Amino acid sequence: MVDDPNVSPDLRRQLQLVLKLRLFARDELKMNPAGNYLRYRELDRKFALWVVYAAPEFDTELKSWWYPVVGRFTTRGFFKESAARAYAKRLEEQALDVYVGGAPAYSTLGWFDDPVLSTFINYSETELADLIFHELAHHHLFLPGDATFNESFATAVAEIGVARWLEAHHDAVKQDEYLAHRKQAKQFNEMLFQSREELQKTYAQDQTDDQKRNAKARIIVQLKSRIMELSQADPSNKRLANWSQRPINNALLGATAVYYHQVPAFIALFEKSNRDFPAFFAAVKNLTQLNQEKREAMLQVPE
Repeated sequence: MVDDPNVSPDLRRQLQLVLKLRLFARDELKMNPAGNYLRYRELDRKFALWVVYAAPEFDTELKSWWYPVVGRFTTRGFFKESAARAYAKRLEEQALDVYVGGAPAYSTLGWFDDPVLSTFINYSETELADLIFHELAHHHLFLPGDATFNESFATAVAEIGVARWLEAHHDAVKQDEYLAHRKQAKQFNEMLFQSREELQKTYAQDQTDDQKRNAKARIIVQLKSRIMELSQADPSNKRLANWSQRPINNALLGATAVYYHQVPAFIALFEKSNRDFPAFFAAVKNLTQLNQEKREAMLQVPE
């Protein structure tokens, strides 16, 4: 397709970028891209799949489902949005907090060679690099049954990888912009984690359900207010503006924690590994040999 004159210049340029990102992942991040992202697939939908998260009304821990081979996952995925919404409605009827999100890509964890999809090919350079590095991290290392470990690890690899890519391919201004964005994202996530902890403490108290509901509503209103303040400080950040308007519940906060809660710990481990990817990956693999309690204790970042 890259050599095909009938392919549009914009698509050809994006596909060429994907090929460069694959090589960078192999040579600089020391991950083997294997046969991934060498084919292109046009989908007739906005997302590759829709993902359903659920949590009890008074608990921020996500509901999980068991799958063959990969173990327990805190998501149910659907290729049709209507099917995801219908399933979410059934969960809501069970008095669960529910969140449905669209995913532009997913990893088949080495069982198949993942293609480039139309759902993400038009991403910006930084966004495309983030997605490719994130999904390749899943191919490189995956721990069955621990979604937070897997997603936080992949998110950390992507953050580190994008920073290195920008350092290698752009001037310092571009890299500074990305690092500033990462700093703001960290501030935002810490805000969400704090509210999630406040909710969990509230749910653990000896109160009536109505008292817990009132406290829950108050904490979420306060969170939205803080998000609005942060978005007003940077009007260009549409993600913050959207968050300040969307319904927030236990499932949404739990889903965010899956992807970001252990990211600071993985980045700290990368620094401890002298920023050497093989040493870092070896250290992460050692963590997978521990039981979940010990693993989570090792991934606690001191306040």
